Amino acid sequence: MREATREPDETALAARLRSMQADLTKSEAMIAQWFLLNEATLALETGTSIAAKTGVSEITVSRFLRRIGFRGMAELKAEIGSPAAKLHIHAADRYIRLLEGELGTLLRRDADAILSLGTQISRSEWEAAVTVIDEADEVFVTGFQTVRGLAEDFARRLGIVRGSVRFLSAHDGGLVEWVPSRRRVDEKRTLVLVDMVPYAREAETVVRTARGLGIEVVVITDELNTWAQVHTPFVFHASTKAGAFLESTGPLATLLNLVTHAVAGRDPDKARQRISAWPAVLRDLGLY
Repeated sequence: MREATREPDETALAARLRSMQADLTKSEAMIAQWFLLNEATLALETGTSIAAKTGVSEITVSRFLRRIGFRGMAELKAEIGSPAAKLHIHAADRYIRLLEGELGTLLRRDADAILSLGTQISRSEWEAAVTVIDEADEVFVTGFQTVRGLAEDFARRLGIVRGSVRFLSAHDGGLVEWVPSRRRVDEKRTLVLVDMVPYAREAETVVRTARGLGIEVVVITDELNTWAQVHTPFVFHASTKAGAFLESTGPLATLLNLVTHAVAGRDPDKARQRISAWPAVLRDLGLY
């Protein structure tokens, strides 16, 4: 194994991984990247947990450990905790230093906002909202301007675990998707709106239109939204005011991830079947 040249403030493990990156297989590169990003907490991991978090087999993790010079996790943990390692700034030390600075303050606020989502998903309306999304024959998702990207991403991810999910652009299509159809008159439809207060006027108009057409509405929004509950009981708030120059969309993204997971959990076998069938559908595109 070549001798790794260590950068300033870099641990011996990080230097070793960096020096080997060009020679690693795809699976090994994923494990190495995960090690680099999570070095501060490696001592808490096992081969099984690392395999689960990186999407590879435990055998692959074991082989990777041997390739980088360790006979197992115990030997790796011993080096991480060795006196030699403590002579250099450990990843955990850098983590603590970051938390003491401005960015660390923002991270803590975002983390607190994400943890506070527990109060939202513990409400009785949460299960009912998941039901109207799960049982809908068709789900529409929309969001405007700076949160449009979040809404589009959510629509695609929800579409992986259940069928008939469409992103709705009111500006582009003029809501033609909602024109009543005699062939689908008895179908259930649900709109999921991702919103932040600056765009409330436009969003409220879309919600009002949806409700007038008998479409169920679920609103994922920030802490300043006061209008949505007039139209639907399914309103869930995430804190976006972390003190950064712009609102933090992280808690909103997490809340949307929880929605996707909860919907998939209503019929996990069906969700897994869709996920398994997907690669065959996109194979001819040659994307992977």
